[in-house]
Amino acid sequence: MESKFKLLIDSFGKERFKFNEPLKQYFATEVGGPAKLFFIVFVTQELIKIINLARDLNLPFLLFGTGSKIMISDQGFDGLVIKNRTKNIQTVSVKGKVTKYGIGVDEALVEVDSGVSIKRFMEYLDTQGLESIDFAGVPGSIGGALFVSRFLQNRTKSIKILDLKSEIAEISPGILSPKKHIIISALFRIRALKR
Repeated sequence: MESKFKLLIDSFGKERFKFNEPLKQYFATEVGGPAKLFFIVFVTQELIKIINLARDLNLPFLLFGTGSKIMISDQGFDGLVIKNRTKNIQTVSVKGKVTKYGIGVDEALVEVDSGVSIKRFMEYLDTQGLESIDFAGVPGSIGGALFVSRFLQNRTKSIKILDLKSEIAEISPGILSPKKHIIISALFRIRALKR
């Protein structure tokens, strides 16, 4: 396995990895032994690249976001652990109407990277004049929460995923599966705040 780790390290640079990193500091449960190899991704291209490399090398890997819904054994993980800190949020379109009083926004489509925390997503929505209150109380990051929250799935127009063949696809929330998909980003329908 060491030669497989070396191939990964050579692809990203030794300074990007931590070795035998204690995991308990990354999880809400504060439980977990060391990861043989630990890596933090900040952009989606890195996320896709490292997962594809791990798959090509047949290297066991574990991907997590905020760590609010995960628990690792005190024995640790004998493979690659990837912390997803991808952070892009962007409004890709708005729907509304123009009246004699100005432009009114009714709804926006907002694309959010899977590593974005629900809290940060809510802050973004607040600054854009979009409804965020419905997301209060949903823990974790977009990527993890979408697998378990029917509420989030109902607000999602589409999800960009990496499938088992390492191909990127857009799917509907209804067919999302943790056994088949790694979430890259999600496109949400968000209503504008009532004025």
